[in-house]
Amino acid sequence: MKKVAFLCDSSADITNQEAKALDIHVIRMPIIIDGVSYIEEETIKDQEIIYALQRGARVTTTQPSLGEIISMWDMLLQTHDEVFYLPLSRELSGTCRNAIQMAQEEAYRGKGIVVDSTFACYPVIKMLEIARDMYAKGYEGAQIKQKFEEEGELFAILIPENLNALKNGGRISPAAAALAGLLKIHPLLKVDHGAIDVQDKVRTLSKAYKAGLDVCLKDVDPNDYMWMIIDADNRKASNELKGMMEQACGQPVEQRFFKAIIMSHTGAGTIGFGRIKKIKY
Repeated sequence: MKKVAFLCDSSADITNQEAKALDIHVIRMPIIIDGVSYIEEETIKDQEIIYALQRGARVTTTQPSLGEIISMWDMLLQTHDEVFYLPLSRELSGTCRNAIQMAQEEAYRGKGIVVDSTFACYPVIKMLEIARDMYAKGYEGAQIKQKFEEEGELFAILIPENLNALKNGGRISPAAAALAGLLKIHPLLKVDHGAIDVQDKVRTLSKAYKAGLDVCLKDVDPNDYMWMIIDADNRKASNELKGMMEQACGQPVEQRFFKAIIMSHTGAGTIGFGRIKKIKY
């Protein structure tokens, strides 16, 4: 049977210990705090990043270099027949596009499968677990890639606790952040087709939770989806919302933590929740 290496980057919110247990390989992305570069899970821990965000430091990330991807693929192909790579959504990073181009080069043709991804955060791990099961059932990498690209769907709502990280990262202006804080406005950000956009703006967190749940459940059969909630050092709110979600969708809701890469952009305290479409195979 073909030996396949399953690969993602660290925007998938996976620890080194979990990656080892699941036999998933991870390209760790750089994090820059006030101009100093670190590697998540290697030279900086999540709690240090939470502290940096809380003190108002400028926290940004960069995509892994093409050279890092090449080095990882070359290493994996010494012991595996094929690399199945599910990178961060093409709408959020150039990594996906670069890897797709790389897979077409003669050295990697037929050995590297790259999903034209619309996934981010923990759903990447869920999809890699599905890919592993599909390989075990006899599917080829190209068939799995096609299934994921045609049928895969992630929809989620992000509710930042405050707008400091979005402001410091240049995603909203200081004036807009100040006005939102003054009016106590909570933005609902939607993750849809791999991109992040504003869904709504509401005046209280409780209204934000309800509005987000309504959007996630609109016009779908909950049985067709896996459900999740992810928090960035905000487990109390996550626990409360998890109960609301399970009551609303009638399905189990998996609970996870945001790790450094996504948290750097949305800020500590952020809650994310939504659905992943089940792949039929």
